[in-house]
Order: sequence, then structure tokens, then C-alpha cells
Amino acid sequence: MSNFNDLDERTVRERINQSQNWEAWIDAEDTRRHSYMGGMNWETRNGKAYLYRRIGKIGKSLGPRTLETEVILAAFSEGKQRIEQRLARLGDQMNTQAAILRGLRHTRLPETAARVLREMRIHGRNHGARVVGTNALYAYETLAGVIFEEGMTATGDIDILLDDRNRMRLIADTKEALGITRLIQEKVDKTFRPHGPNGYRLTNDSGYMVEFIRPLPRPFSRQMPGAAPLESDDITAVPLDGLQWLVNAPEVDTIVIDARGFPAPLICPDPRHFAAHKLWVASLTDREAGKAMRDRLQALAVIDLILQKLPQFPLDDAFIANLPAAIGALLFDELKSRGTPPKKGTPDW
Repeated sequence: MSNFNDLDERTVRERINQSQNWEAWIDAEDTRRHSYMGGMNWETRNGKAYLYRRIGKIGKSLGPRTLETEVILAAFSEGKQRIEQRLARLGDQMNTQAAILRGLRHTRLPETAARVLREMRIHGRNHGARVVGTNALYAYETLAGVIFEEGMTATGDIDILLDDRNRMRLIADTKEALGITRLIQEKVDKTFRPHGPNGYRLTNDSGYMVEFIRPLPRPFSRQMPGAAPLESDDITAVPLDGLQWLVNAPEVDTIVIDARGFPAPLICPDPRHFAAHKLWVASLTDREAGKAMRDRLQALAVIDLILQKLPQFPLDDAFIANLPAAIGALLFDELKSRGTPPKKGTPDW
């Protein structure tokens, strides 16, 4: 019995339309944040007019009023108006498309998780974080054009894996550096609170949790560039064993649909690595029995999805050989037990 069902053609088409809306919107938003943040106007100094560009509390003179600076101001004003109008049009299109998807009863990723992912992308274009755990299933079903059974994706949290080899950069609208906690409180839900000083988990008044994790350094005392909190009172990602190879895994970068029909960017490890990691976690002797059972069910569901719908992710000898030995053995045994041993990485002429 399959744990997923094919989407109908209409739903697939409307999802694609909403994904395209997001791609156009985020491209315009990137342009706005790069070139049109803040304002530009004339300011008088010692009786003479100067053109100033101001972003938040920071101001910079672009020179006295001349034909050249008048052209600069006109171009900035016209460009800012044009990009804001484009963002407004695309926002209206996303609102309309979200209503269509709700009408089709196609709503997926929890709203809070989607809002977190959108804000992280808006304020950190190359933030380097990946979604791991249950919510990654929404990316895989998007790739395959299917929908998992509800019980498979039900969760009350989102796990975000940080690559601590590089320091994350989140930039506020004022161009100042921004911490994860402040971003989520200001842009997502002000009721989110960390669990203790420099905790790794944020929880809101509804009980939804956002957890940040990172690979366990080798040796443990090694100071990783991205391990420190972004601000003094910010959360700190907790180091966990078994994530180093996962943070190095190839990624899939998808746009999924949230619980209200809006698009959300979702980056996660490719589905083969997800399945292999879940098999390994389920095998740990100190793993809670109920969680281990769920881990294994999710791993098997994704393996089935790969074998039936995602041939671009081959579960072959070459892939297994690149996994840590213990994890590769678990995956090999699982494939062998179902009569689908790994294929060789060369053509079977």
C-alpha cells in the first residue's frame, strides 16, 4: 500500500503558477533590497543642497545638487516606484492563486513554518540553512507531483540544519545585521521565545517549535565559524552527531505550498540522503520507540517515492558507496529485503 497519491493535472498546474509567482516576486524583492532600500532626497548643509541616500539611521551624501545628482535622484525615484508597483502586482497574483489552491483543497506546509522560511530567504539570500526532518517531505512530494498521507507529514515543529562552517548573514530592512530570534519575533510571531539563554529552540504561544541544529564538530572542542549566535541574546544551534555528512549532501531547492495556499522556499538534502539518515536514526538504541517507528516509516515512504517517481535520484552502488559505512549498510539491506538491490552505477548494456 502506497503512502502517497498522485496529484491531479489541475492542481499541478496551479502549483506551478504559484511557484512562478514566488520566483518573480522574490527576484523583485532582491532588487528592491539591493538597490532601492531607504530613501533619497535633498538636504541643506551650510545653505547648499546635497543629495543624501538614507537607509535607517545611516545617511550618505552623494554630492551637491548638480545635473548629475538630479539624474541620480530621478533614476532612483522612478526605479523604486517601478519595483514597488511590480511587487504589489505580484502580491495580488499570489493572493488570487492562494485562493484557487485553497479552493482545490491543496494546502500543505504549516503556515508558521512557511513564514519562517520566507523571512529567512528574504533577509538572507544565501543563508545556507536546510530543512531536515518531517517537513522535508513537502519538498519531495513537490518534486514527484504527489501528496503524502496526512499522518506521514503531521508535526508540530520544524528542524533547521545550519552549516556552521560559515557564519549566517541575516540583514534587516535597515541594512543592519539581524539575529534569528529577532527576525522570527519581528516578522513571524512576537510570541516566540527561546528556551533559556542561548537555547536552540523557539516556541510560540501555540506550542509550535522552531529548532536549529548543526553538526557535532570533530573534535568537540573545535570552534566553528558559524557556531556563535548572531546577536548576544540570540539562539545557538545545538550540535548533534550524525549531521556532518547530511550537511555535505547535495540539496534540493523547491517551492512548496503552505497551509493557506501561499508559496514557500524549501531547501533540504536530496531524498536519498533523507531516507538513509532516517533509517540510521531509527536504528539508534537510545531512540524513543515511537519516534524510531515514525523515522523508519518516513524513510520507507521516501524510498518508495524515489523508486517509483524520482529516477533522477538513483539508489545505486555509487550512491551507497559514498555514504558512511554503517548508514550505507542499512540502506543496502533495506533495498535488498524488498527485492530491489542497488543498481550498478554503469549502464547495463
